[in-house]
Amino acid sequence: MTDYSKITALYSRLSVGDEDRDGGESNSIQNQKIFLENYARGQHLTNIRHYIDDDESGRFFDRSAYSRMMDDVENGKIGVCIMKDLTRWGRDYLQVGNAMEIFRRNNVRFIAVNNGIDSEKPDTLEFAPLSISCRSGTQRTSVRK
Repeated sequence: MTDYSKITALYSRLSVGDEDRDGGESNSIQNQKIFLENYARGQHLTNIRHYIDDDESGRFFDRSAYSRMMDDVENGKIGVCIMKDLTRWGRDYLQVGNAMEIFRRNNVRFIAVNNGIDSEKPDTLEFAPLSISCRSGTQRTSVRK
């Protein structure tokens, strides 16, 4: 169950070299922020805080805003974490799986909007990206038999 008194973390990331800037924050980050804010408000989630890694690779997890957000998760400050999609989180499924375990251990609800993933809804089976890669590997193996 979501604790609505805690922070609703809205995480945005733009990859290195994806330059669509008009001076400061990239246009993509501005669009992600608006998208996530609208989604959170539509879900009646409050206490919104943005965690933004602009011009950061998804291959690495030592990103400044991501690290701050995970510290806040482990310190019990965050109740919900929302991202536009899983690609904003990262490209390393093992690291994503580790982070999901940290969220689970700390009772943090996780939502990847465009992937239809919500850890509070058991019918969103793709909540574990590791299961996606395992399932596709299993399907390839069963086709070969």
